[in-house]
Amino acid sequence: MIYAPIILMIVDYVTGVLNAWLKKEIKSYKMRTGLAKKCGEIIAIGLGEFFSFVFSLPAGIMAWVSVYIIVMETISIFENLNKLGVPIPAFIKRAFEEAEKEMNKEKEEDHHGK
Repeated sequence: MIYAPIILMIVDYVTGVLNAWLKKEIKSYKMRTGLAKKCGEIIAIGLGEFFSFVFSLPAGIMAWVSVYIIVMETISIFENLNKLGVPIPAFIKRAFEEAEKEMNKEKEEDHHGK
């Protein structure tokens, strides 16, 4: 559960850079911001694994963190691929749009203090 999110982060970063390069919109600030976010996600995964081990927490807790990052990165990869002109089947687009809505709703609820 550690490797899948990290591999997807790399793929997301590469597809994002390709997209920016093709559109001649490469900006070092955006690249640094994206890399900082990815590093933060890797730190969150590492801390989650560390605390799961130290406090003998159930493995399921860490799995949910990884699944969340996997879904988030996969959505971003499909968005990047779509921008690159790769055809994405409608049912996949709908599934990821629904997942993204749910994730955004949860973020909004957390931000407003439920």
